[in-house]
Amino acid sequence: MNCRRKSSSSEGEIINISSMIDVMFILIIFFLVTTTFKEEEIDHLVNLPVDARNQSLTQSTGNLAKINIRKSGAYVVMNQQFTEEQVAAWTKEQVDKKPDLKVLIRCDQDAKHLYLANVISICRKVGVPRANIAVKTEQ
Repeated sequence: MNCRRKSSSSEGEIINISSMIDVMFILIIFFLVTTTFKEEEIDHLVNLPVDARNQSLTQSTGNLAKINIRKSGAYVVMNQQFTEEQVAAWTKEQVDKKPDLKVLIRCDQDAKHLYLANVISICRKVGVPRANIAVKTEQ
């Protein structure tokens, strides 16, 4: 018995999807690069004081290092808890790498003034040209 297949009209056509794959890879690379461009370090356990005049006292442009001071007096840098000596060593290392480094100190509004004063003293000692204190502005 001779069985033949009926030939369909679309049997010889091949869909070229190489350009679609190229576009997909480019989109994947684009999204990977843009999501890792800037990682904002925010310590949610730090409750910043509010500026009554609604003016931002700091600008986060250029070389910026952030030091967070929690209510308990814990120093947090890059999501790691540091001692005062470690903060001094880390800040000195950063200043050696980038001489025009700016430091943004984010201190909890209920933290003791001593902790903030210690960080400012460390910044002066290691030669930070500019240290700013962050406040929350009301919208």
